[in-house]
Amino acid sequence: MAVKPNDGFEHRDPCISAFSLVEVVLAMGIVSFALIIMFALLPIGLKSNNDSMGESQGVNLLQSLIADRRSSAYSNYSSSYNIPALTNVTSQMTGTLYVMEDGLTTNAQATTARYCVNYTIYPATNIYPGATNNPVTGPPQPVSINFRVSWPAAQTNRPSSVETIATFMQP
Repeated sequence: MAVKPNDGFEHRDPCISAFSLVEVVLAMGIVSFALIIMFALLPIGLKSNNDSMGESQGVNLLQSLIADRRSSAYSNYSSSYNIPALTNVTSQMTGTLYVMEDGLTTNAQATTARYCVNYTIYPATNIYPGATNNPVTGPPQPVSINFRVSWPAAQTNRPSSVETIATFMQP
């Protein structure tokens, strides 16, 4: 039997398979579509991460403000943030302070600060009718402070903020 010469056009072995050009182009289209979606979601994820970090730092600052007020004598201004004394509070008092990124520097200006802290001190009469904040002989009367930390401080309409109310009892 005569052997046919190899001219390079014979059929391949059916056990050997490969991708066609159409399959490769289709796979590249699917992968590129997935990559476009992933890159489109990247800025949203980064913004969400940034917002979450800012909120965590704001909550930490709130905890620091409350701890500073609790650690200071009731009749004195707080030691770190200079929050007013809580004795003889007969009417609502408000105040604002600006805090740098480190959470400690309080002599900052609005243009250079990271956080704006607004606080409102409410006397016991706003919480419990008939109560007073003058030195009492009966049970101690509470004073509440509403703290609001917002950022960035340089903006007039601050888009991000955290808020809490803390109650302080007279010693």
